[in-house]
Amino acid sequence: MDSFRRTVDSILALLLQIGDLIVAGIVAIELWLRGQLGQFGLPPGVQTAILVALAALLILASLRLFGGLIRVALILVLLLIVIQFVMPAMQQ
Repeated sequence: MDSFRRTVDSILALLLQIGDLIVAGIVAIELWLRGQLGQFGLPPGVQTAILVALAALLILASLRLFGGLIRVALILVLLLIVIQFVMPAMQQ
């Protein structure tokens, strides 16, 4: 039972790491673009509007890129939960 809990925790940790990776990428790109837009002389309001639109596009792209992996991880967690419930019944 303890190994099951560790497996589920490992899968959830993997999902959190993927989320952190996505956020780190978005932050790095946002900081770089804010610097570039500032060099072009755009006011902060316009910079923010452009960056919000770009952030939305990056979030959608990353969900498409990692969507299959996230789905597989969630299915694995659900399968492990089902196995946890079935194992005691099979031993009797």
